[in-house]
Formats: sequence, C-alpha cells, structure tokens
Amino acid sequence: MAALTACISAALPNFAAASSDVQAQQSALALLNGQSCAQHYSDDASSVAQATASPPVTTSPAPVSTPGLPGVSPGMSNGTYTLNRTPPPAPGTTPGVSPPPIPTPTPGATPTTEPIFLLRGGETPPPIPPAGQATPVPTPEPTGVPTLSPGYVAVISDKWSGNRARGQPSDAIGNVHIYYADEEIVGERAHFDGVRTITITGNPFLVNHEHNSVLTADVITFDTVSQTAKLENGKGASDEGVQRGLVHFSASDMHTDPDGVAHGINPYVTTCENPRGGYHITGKSMEVYPGDKIVIDKAVLWLGAAAVFYLPILIIPLRSVENQRGRAHWFPEIGYNSYEGAWIKVQIPFGKDQYYYGYYVVNYFTKLGLGLGYVGFYAAHNGRRSASINIYTINGTGGQGRQYNAAIAEQENFTPHLRSNFQFSYQSNYGPLISIPPNESLTEAIVHQTAQTSQNYSFSHSSVGGQSSSDSFTFTDTRQFNENLNQTVTYNLSDSNASFGGFTSFSNQSEFDYLLQYTTSGADYQMEWDKIYSQEATGINKIPEFNVRPTNFFEHFVIPLSAELTVGEYSNPSGQGFPRALATWRGDANLVAGPIEAKVLGSDFQGTVTVDQYAYGTGDLKAAIEQDLSLTTPIGKHVVNTLTYNEANYNGPALVPFQYLDQQPTQNTKNAQDMLRLFNDDVYAFAVGWSTNFNGLAQPLSYQLTARPSPRSVVMLAGSFIPGPGQGFTTTNLQLSTPFGRDASLQFVTNINWRPSLGLGEFFSDKIVYYTRTIGNCYQLMVLYNESQQAVNVGLNLLAFPSQTAVFNIGQPQQVIPTTFNF
Repeated sequence: MAALTACISAALPNFAAASSDVQAQQSALALLNGQSCAQHYSDDASSVAQATASPPVTTSPAPVSTPGLPGVSPGMSNGTYTLNRTPPPAPGTTPGVSPPPIPTPTPGATPTTEPIFLLRGGETPPPIPPAGQATPVPTPEPTGVPTLSPGYVAVISDKWSGNRARGQPSDAIGNVHIYYADEEIVGERAHFDGVRTITITGNPFLVNHEHNSVLTADVITFDTVSQTAKLENGKGASDEGVQRGLVHFSASDMHTDPDGVAHGINPYVTTCENPRGGYHITGKSMEVYPGDKIVIDKAVLWLGAAAVFYLPILIIPLRSVENQRGRAHWFPEIGYNSYEGAWIKVQIPFGKDQYYYGYYVVNYFTKLGLGLGYVGFYAAHNGRRSASINIYTINGTGGQGRQYNAAIAEQENFTPHLRSNFQFSYQSNYGPLISIPPNESLTEAIVHQTAQTSQNYSFSHSSVGGQSSSDSFTFTDTRQFNENLNQTVTYNLSDSNASFGGFTSFSNQSEFDYLLQYTTSGADYQMEWDKIYSQEATGINKIPEFNVRPTNFFEHFVIPLSAELTVGEYSNPSGQGFPRALATWRGDANLVAGPIEAKVLGSDFQGTVTVDQYAYGTGDLKAAIEQDLSLTTPIGKHVVNTLTYNEANYNGPALVPFQYLDQQPTQNTKNAQDMLRLFNDDVYAFAVGWSTNFNGLAQPLSYQLTARPSPRSVVMLAGSFIPGPGQGFTTTNLQLSTPFGRDASLQFVTNINWRPSLGLGEFFSDKIVYYTRTIGNCYQLMVLYNESQQAVNVGLNLLAFPSQTAVFNIGQPQQVIPTTFNF
C-alpha cells in the first residue's frame, strides 16, 4: 500500500478531499499508466489500465477516518479495486485510448488490514547474474523508488477474480507481485483466504529489493499480518560474498522473517553449478542473513558421495571482507609440495558478535605433522579497548623441533585525550628451507593529545636470537602556540649490542632535538638544536641551525625560481671525525631554477638547474651545480623518443671539513640516455634504450618487448646487450601467459642464456611453470613448479573463493606467476 502512495506522490499533485471515489480511481489509473510500482525488465509495449464500473451502492453519510496510504485521495487505501488493462488492438489497426468510464461511488472506508490488489501486466525479473560476470542485459533505472511503510502489503497482477466483499477469498492471476518490507514474492497465481494468508503457486520465488538473493519453492505461503513466508522445498541463490558464480542453498522446510532472514532444516549448500560433480555441505539447520552470512549447524562437507569433514558450526560470508588477514577461508584447502608433502588446511571460525570473533587454524602436513593456530579479535563494548592475538605452532624443518609464531596487538583509549598502543611479535618459523634465529620485537607507545599539544612516550625492543639486541626510548612534545608558531622537543635514549664469532660490541647514545618553526605569508623560518651524546656516535650536531625559505621568490620572473638559505654552527660528535671534535659555522645558499617547460619544434622540453654554494668557518668554500634536461618527441602515432641529459659539476674540497655533512664526489659526472618506444594500442609495445657516461666506455643497451598475440595471451621479453669483443646478449627474461585447453591457462617464466657454452647454465634456466584449470565451474586446480627451488606446489580451491590469480599488465614488467597461493 505504501508503494502505491510513493508512486502517486511522485506522479500526481496533491488532491483536495473528493466527494466521491471517482478521483481515487482516476489517481490509480494515472499511477499504473504513468509509473509502475513493479519495475519490469522487458521492452514490451506498455498497456493502458482501464477501470471497470462497480455495482451501484449508497455512500455512507459520514465516512470513518481510517489509517491509509499517506498523501493519496480518501478511499484509496481501503477496499478492493479491480483494474483491467485495455485489450490489445486488432492487427493492422492503430491502438486508441478511450477515457475510462466514471465508476459509481464506493462504500465508505472502514478499518482493514487486507492487502490492496492491483492489476498490471509484465514479466518476472531476470535471474541473478553470477558474481564475476557482466549482466547480459542492463536493468533500467526506475524514475522513483517506492517504499512500503512497516505493515503494508501491495499485490499487483494481470487479472483478479473472486468475491469482492471483505473477509471473502479472492485470487490474483498472472504475473503476481507481492511487495512487503524489504522483499518481493513473484508467482503465477496467488490465493487470498480473505483473512491473512496468501498462497502463491506457479514457479513462485522470493527476491530482495537489491535482486542479488532469491529463494524459490514449489509453494510459498505468505502471512500478511506477521509478514513471514513459508517455502515448501525451498531453494535459494545469492551472488553476495562470492567472487565468481553463486551460492546455492536449499532446505526441506524453509521460512522467512519480515526482515528477510531465512530459516530451514536439513540444508544443502554449494557454489558449484553441478552439485553432483562437486562438493556440497549438509547440516541440521540453517539461517540465511541477506547481505551478511549463512550459518549452518552441524555441517558436513561432502566431496561427491564421500563425507570428508565435520564442523559443529559453519559460517559462510555473504559480504566482502577487506581484512583478508583476519578472514577465515571457510572451507578446507588441500595441496602438495615437495618440502611439506601433502597437506590439508582448515580454518574453523568462532565468535558470537562483532566484539569477539576469530578462527582456529588446523593444518596437517605429511612431512611436518600437525600445525595449530589461533586468531582472535576482541573489542570492548564501550570502545575503549581492542586487541588481536595470532599464534601458530608447527614442527620445524631439519629436526629443529617445535617452532612458534606469535603476534599480539592491543590499543586502549584511557580518556578522550590519552591512549596507548602495544604490539609484540615473535617468529621462529620462516617457512621451508629458511633457518635463521628467532626474531622478537616489542613496542609500546602512550600518547596524550589535545587541540594544541601532544606528548608521545614510546619504547621499542628487538632481538635476533642471542646474537644481537637493541632498545630505544623516545619522548616527543609538540606544541602549537598559534597558527604561525609551533615547536617540537624530542629526546631519545638507545643502546645496542651484538655478538658474532666470539666478538662482542656494545654502544649507547642519547640525542636531544629542539625544532622551532615560524610561518608567514612571505617565508618559512626554522631553528633547530640537535645534539648527540655518545663516544661511538655518527652524524652531525646542529648547535644551532637556522633556515629561511621564501615562499614568493621573484614570483614574476621569466622562469620559476625558489631559494633556501641555511646557516648554523655544526660539530662532529665527540671522539669521531677528522679533525677531531670539529666545531665551526657553515652556510648553504640553495637556488633552483625551473622546471622550465617549452615546445621546441614539436617536442616537449623540460629543464631544471640546481645551484648550492657552501661556506665554512675554516675558510673552505665549495659549490655544486646540477642540470637535468629532457626532450620528448612524438614521431607519428606509434613512436615516441625521449632524450634525457644530466650533468653535475663540483668545486672545492670534496670530503672536508665535516665527516658526515656536505660530502661530494671527487669527480664531475654527466650522463645522457635515449629511450625509443614503439607501440600499437595494447597489441604490442617495444622499448629500446641506451646511455653514455661520456667516458669512452660502451654502455649496455636495454630492450623490452610486450605483445598480446591473442586477446587471452601475453608475451614479454626483457634483457640487455653489451657491445664489445666477448660481450653480447646477457640473460633475457621470458614470461608467457596463454590459454592451455578448455577452461585452463598456462604461465611460463624462464631466463634465456644465449651462450650456455660459457658455463652460465642451460639455454632455458630457472624455469617456473604455473598451470590453472577450472573443473566443472566449481573447482580451481593450481599447479606450480619452480626449478630453482626444486619445489612442486599443488592446490585446489573453490572457484567462488579463489585464493590467488596471476597479475599481468601489458607494458608494465612484473612477474606473471604468483609467488604463493596465499595458503
């Protein structure tokens, strides 16, 4: 009923109270002819609704004011109306529209909870497109979205029959649509018992308003008062939460709540289009929460006719999970590799609400044994505390005994201005073929922050076995005095020790840093005092340093200019440097001209020049000038040439007076590079580049070819050529991705040694082969062979929840083979 109200309010102006129901029926006609409450998905010609005259009756002298649809004429929400579409015109004639006859007045309104029956032609909505596939036919957007108020029900059909009196049974026939709450029931015939129950037959189904979840049944029984639906032999499908395909589910006894939650017994769930040829899950009971999850009690996983796994409770998500690390895989994964043997991996989810949830990890390897883990997430109801725990243990390789990995994180908000963050990690298992000492790290930070101030206290510790360790404590105070002036005070105390091969070393140091910044419309000013206290320290002391950076430096000059002036007193830390413990003043004037951009004979030119002039209290002077130039020239539509030139000139003593400040190369440098690119859309892209340092030595020539021989295949070659006697082509990297049979693909990576006679290996070396095949639109088989690691990995996962796919972008060199299946 509220759906009709929304449509009427969008299509018609507000009417004054009418003396009869003529305007009410005319409003209903305008509603059905102008804007439909049931959005249809075909290109059929619109039919014109026509009202039929009702038997003459006597109006009530004083109609009773009853609740009805808001914003419509009186009488529209009470009583039953029969609206029939105009018969189609005879072949060869022009259809005409005649005005509807004036109906006689209808009885006065009385309170009612019955649904309103309206007649409308059309077709049923299309099936749900599987996830990962484009919708074959775009769905037209309605001009308005009708909304039903709680408790209202609207029924639309092609025809209506039965007794019109209140409390008497009636039938809606042909393309029946029942709208209520967030759901819609569609069928060929609906029988209303006159009290509260509607029985829908003729291939009925129940679909949500987003049209991404549908339930079908032999018969659907709908209670108009409680707004619940019971489905006989109910089945359902949804594309929510899956990356490809659909989630199919069914139950012998299924019913839905007003909010769309479905309940059933003896459920059956799968993501395979051919359930007999793939896996399925059965259980004792099932709840389907649209847009959230499917919960199955006492779930059993079947592979074909074999029961392979049992879970007391199984949760299948119907939503995307951004935090993949905190997401359970929901289904067992099986595979094989040469180091761990055959394995099965299971993640068992748990949790009662969003404040406590996670999953248990149970892995079994034929060569390593049992691996157990726990991943849990906790949050306080008041939002003050949250924590996560991740623990895993397994037997180590090579008889190393039991190994453990752990990660713990906790955040606490003591007050709106005070919070802390704690993190701890321990790792002793690094995977196959990796044997290094355990690594441990711990950090704790306490932050107090207001609108103008903040204080940060942090401590960190890290260690690698018994070989090395380090500790650090840092305090930082920041104050914003006004919009132009702020300061930061930092104090750090740290120590470290290491022991290798019988030699032990230890060092500690402290550092105090004071930074004052003042900003105006014309320049930024900065003063910094930075002092290091240690006998083994490296770095530079600023005692103090002043910096000025104008923001408008000759802003109307012919080329862009920027400048910066830095002056201060500096010293090498005590006990280091030459001369020992040097302390003197130093100044740096920096000027940047550019970037200059210009058009030169159809080419794009860009240039930048940077100049630094240094002066020291020791009497030393040094300078540096750097030039960066580029010229990009398009040649036709498929060729682009880019020429770049860099030159740096230095003057003055390169390595003095400070050991850790203003170090310069002892020689001037210059370099030129040229890159020629040929391309044709995404069919091919070839690039060849060469360079010179102007020193009489030949430099390597690099090349890269990326081609797409077919829409589904890609080839990439990349390597270099060194000119000169005894030189030539170096190792070339080859990457290939191509279809390999039906629903299968092959990806191949190798290095090509052009001269295997020199002992550089086989002609094709370090081969990696990745084969993937889709089986029955249900499983994804993955086989990975790595020659250099002597490893073979075999994985099988559900196509609806793929673990890993190869990534390859044409023109961008990168590995096409996944380094892991994300198991």
